[in-house]
Amino acid sequence: MRKLIAWDMISLDGIFSRDDGDLDWFVFEEEIERYILSTQSGIDTVLFGRKTWAGMKDYWKAADGTLADRMNRVEKVVFSRSGTNPDWENSRIVTGDVAAEVNRIKAKPGTDIFVFGSADLTKTLIREGLIDEYRIGINPVILGGGVPFFKGGEPEHKLKLTEAKPLKSGVVILHYVPEGARTATAPA
Repeated sequence: MRKLIAWDMISLDGIFSRDDGDLDWFVFEEEIERYILSTQSGIDTVLFGRKTWAGMKDYWKAADGTLADRMNRVEKVVFSRSGTNPDWENSRIVTGDVAAEVNRIKAKPGTDIFVFGSADLTKTLIREGLIDEYRIGINPVILGGGVPFFKGGEPEHKLKLTEAKPLKSGVVILHYVPEGARTATAPA
């Protein structure tokens, strides 16, 4: 079965985005890009909530480079209660049962599946026990407010640290798996 990995950048105080959705505080430089390219080279499916998908779509459709090519090429599954026009290459909209669709995707042949951003969707995935690994990039900033990544109401579960990678920029990338979970990853 394919593994679902939640990858997100948060502030030191656990904020996912400013209230207006602004992400200008993210550290994104060459070392982080190399990390992403090496650890996500084989992915073929990305899950998004509607709001994160819309923001990512606008950015990546206009971007150039290896990472942009990859983001535009992979299958993008967008979970939306209202539906939307899937006007980004290889995007499809799912308005039905999140858990059923994610279990269907995980059972299909393929490589690891990622969910980027999408705090509301991630909360649902946590509640349903569908996340196999968390990769969190903690940015060296305290925002003091905004949208928290973990919104509360998620079930308690213990995690095991499998990797900690401090970067020169001050970002620290942490990999966790739920206790008792398999820890093998797809080749980088």
